[in-house]
Amino acid sequence: MTHLLEDYWEDLRWEALVTWHRLNLSELNRVNGDTGELEKLLKQKYPFTTWQVQKQIKDLVHRYDNLFFIADWKFIKVQLLDFWPPLSKEDIDYIHGSRIRMLQTVERKHGWTKEKAMDEISRFLRQFLD
Repeated sequence: MTHLLEDYWEDLRWEALVTWHRLNLSELNRVNGDTGELEKLLKQKYPFTTWQVQKQIKDLVHRYDNLFFIADWKFIKVQLLDFWPPLSKEDIDYIHGSRIRMLQTVERKHGWTKEKAMDEISRFLRQFLD
């Protein structure tokens, strides 16, 4: 979980901001994906035990990764094939509702950097949030 928090912090910090209303963006920027720092910050702001803090962080990463929270996966996967024709049915089966797997697949298929792939996936997913 630690590497996921670090690797995807740019996006996860926004999810964290929505999840934990007592935190502000400046504090989350200082955390910079460090699990230990986020745990300390959550303990300062909320009456959580260590176990509760760890579960909260795990749930945050799970919500971020799980595309089922955004829309019906059956609908998303059809749109994915139209949006990125190089993706195959096997790629879609591998992704199976995981934003992180989608990122890895799109990055590999297009030869993009992780940042470029994240930007493109965010652009793709925005259509389901409106």
